[in-house]
Amino acid sequence: MPKPKTPATVYGTRLRHARMGMGWTQAELAERIGMVDSVSGATRVSRYETGQHDPDPATAEALAKALNLPVAYFHATSDVLADIILIVSRLPV
Repeated sequence: MPKPKTPATVYGTRLRHARMGMGWTQAELAERIGMVDSVSGATRVSRYETGQHDPDPATAEALAKALNLPVAYFHATSDVLADIILIVSRLPV
């Protein structure tokens, strides 16, 4: 039986897919959100992606902005909800 997904692992999986979709390394994403040291920044991004740590709200917002995605997308409790969030976020205002 598969291990149930925790909010941290859901967040991390979506973060990893979004980063890889942009073609960025963890270090590149860290640099884009202003983490000065790309090596330690890459370690932090890795910990977010593996669900070992949750980013603080300001970091979560910076990550979402860099990836051009709404913060809510990363926290959606289901894939269907995540897809709906993406669709709504792309509607003209």
